[in-house]
Amino acid sequence: MQKVSLPIWLFCALASIFWWGLFGFLAKVGADQLSAGQLYVFFVIGMFPLVVVALLRHRWKVETDRLGAGYGVLNGVFSGLGLLAYYAAMEAGKASVVGPVTSLYPMVTVVLALALLQERLNRVQKVGVGLAISSILILSL
Repeated sequence: MQKVSLPIWLFCALASIFWWGLFGFLAKVGADQLSAGQLYVFFVIGMFPLVVVALLRHRWKVETDRLGAGYGVLNGVFSGLGLLAYYAAMEAGKASVVGPVTSLYPMVTVVLALALLQERLNRVQKVGVGLAISSILILSL
C-alpha cells in the first residue's frame, strides 16, 4: 500500500479551514455573552501566546524591511477592523448566515487585484465570482 501525502500548502489550507471554523463558532458563542469590543480584547489576549511563539521561532528578531513591516502593520489594522465588524455581525445575526457571508472577503481581494494589479479572470473564474456574489443574496433572504 502506497503512502499518500498531502502537499504542505493543502495541509495548511485544511488546517486553516478547521481553525477558522472553530473561530467562527466560538465568535458567535462569545458574541452572545460579550460586546464586540470586549470579545476583541479577549481575542488579542488569546493571540499573545502565539506572538511569543513566533518571536521565539525567529530568536526574538523582527524584520527591519520598512515596506514589508508597513504592510504587516496595515494587515493587522485592517484585520482588526474586520474582526470588530465580524464580532458585531455575529452579535446581531445568525452564525449560519454571518459566517458564510463574511467568508466572501476574498472578493475584495479579487476586485483589488483586477483594478490595481491588472490581473485578469477567465470565463469560468468570472462565473465563480458571480456565483459567490449571488450567494450573499441567497443567504441574506
